[in-house]
Amino acid sequence: MATRVAIDIGSTVIKVAELGQDGSLVRQEFNDRDFELGIAGQVCAIRERLPADAEVMICSSANGGLRVGIVCLTPLFSGAVFRNQVLLAGANPIYVHDYDQEGGDLRPVDILLLGGGIDCSDAAPFGERLARFRAQNYRYGTLIYAGNKHFAEVVTQSCPGAVVIDNPLSGGLRGRNAVVTHALRDAYLDDLVQKEGVSELQGRISGPIRPSPEVVNRGFHRVVSNRSALKVSGPSILIDIGGATTDLHYTVEIVSEDSPCRPAAGSSVARYVFTDLGIFASRDSTLLQMRTHARTFEFLSHVQKVDLTEIYTLLREGEYDASPELLAYACLFLSLDRFVYGGEEGLPRADFDKVTQVMLTGGGAQALDEDIVAKLVCLFSPKQRNEPEVLIDRRYQIWAEGITWSTNTRAAA
Repeated sequence: MATRVAIDIGSTVIKVAELGQDGSLVRQEFNDRDFELGIAGQVCAIRERLPADAEVMICSSANGGLRVGIVCLTPLFSGAVFRNQVLLAGANPIYVHDYDQEGGDLRPVDILLLGGGIDCSDAAPFGERLARFRAQNYRYGTLIYAGNKHFAEVVTQSCPGAVVIDNPLSGGLRGRNAVVTHALRDAYLDDLVQKEGVSELQGRISGPIRPSPEVVNRGFHRVVSNRSALKVSGPSILIDIGGATTDLHYTVEIVSEDSPCRPAAGSSVARYVFTDLGIFASRDSTLLQMRTHARTFEFLSHVQKVDLTEIYTLLREGEYDASPELLAYACLFLSLDRFVYGGEEGLPRADFDKVTQVMLTGGGAQALDEDIVAKLVCLFSPKQRNEPEVLIDRRYQIWAEGITWSTNTRAAA
């Protein structure tokens, strides 16, 4: 019988697992990404080491956060708004140029964000600056215009293929409209498998390349359907902490009765991707949120055993160099906070007192301590009589079960 091998292309590591016919893990290895060889070259080299008749299944979360360049056609207040929305989308701002920096920038970015100012038809200075903009002075994949709407046609005529979105400052200099954040989140998810090097594999490896969040969601579905060696005790949450994203998977009975947003009818499990929470590519946006969160000191009191006040002060001031472990705890805390208290577009609000089990997986979860995780979980269920059970998937069993189940059944779709 042919050997079954699963490969997960991550932002920093390529995971390879030999699987039993029942989806059990026989052995696994972890290979640091070789950025000189590239994804396609490295995965093909791994494939050559395997038996010729091996059944190889591949998934990817390798895009590691979109690289965004910002060109602001008004004073830098607008640039600050754009940068914050880029960070909150989990993307990485590579540069922010103001209207006086006309020389361009040849650092490659996935998206070039052009905009600034409020919506106003009488804006001659803005039009003059826009006329001086030269797209050829930048290296980018997609140009997004998010400025004064009265000049959108000028942009599309001079830059065919440019994408126009609403101006985040359309209502004045407040920057409360998160259209840039939403647009970049959509772009991130579209980019997941089509990243340079990953898409090349489509023609060199038989079978599809699936997004890793989909695979993990199928594994979670398999677990809660009692078709797995892993057992759950009731309504459950799975949090997959990675380098670029933190993915929330949950059974739908957890959703609060008064939640304004609800999962699709007929589904038993659902997922939500926090594209701005991660321990490597999204570390800046994760730290940005912890700096301003009202419960940061309470969070640190459960996670940090020494120098609590000093670390809290440095974190608030943006001067603390957080470890991947602390960032992983922060991803857990922030994702639960949003799930319980709401406010996230497209994410239902949870009734956390219903939760009986919290599972963690992903590279970021491997160094976490079950007792500390349990303390953080209890911050969101103070009235619950029985604390939710905590399970850390240290062998990536949920991923392995998901990638095999997606091959052999449609039941989890």
